[in-house]
Amino acid sequence: MPTTREEAFEALFSMRPAKVFLDSYRMKILPENLDFYFGPPDEFFIEPEAQELYTGNYLIPILDDGNFDLIIFLDPATREIIEMDIESPYEYRTVFKSWQQYLASLMMRIREGVDEDERVIRMAHLIGFEYLEELFSHFTQTAKLQSDAWQEAQDRFIADIPA
Repeated sequence: MPTTREEAFEALFSMRPAKVFLDSYRMKILPENLDFYFGPPDEFFIEPEAQELYTGNYLIPILDDGNFDLIIFLDPATREIIEMDIESPYEYRTVFKSWQQYLASLMMRIREGVDEDERVIRMAHLIGFEYLEELFSHFTQTAKLQSDAWQEAQDRFIADIPA
């Protein structure tokens, strides 16, 4: 049976996210344009039959990347957060062991689009990211890396966030 918007909100709430994530379910525009980076996966609630291909009637869709390109699911049994590309419903793109690991990945995406450090800091505070000092150190250390080396460093940073 497909997940309803209300059930998805409850699952998200169970992760104890920052208020702005919960606000995304009732507001279209979020502070600091965070709605560009996440929001409820409304397409799944409008067309609930589309969920099964991605969820196997098991995973709970809780967020998308603001464009419905990447969907974020909660595995209710393990509490892992699973990221899937909408174009690849049978493949997990990333499995996060904790909410903070998901937030680290989100901060990487935010940094790609926001150059101003003060704004990145404000956004990190709004989403409840707890590893800001480590994040900026990581940005400094990886600034000159290219392509695969850069991606490996990003993946390592996220994996090193405590589960």
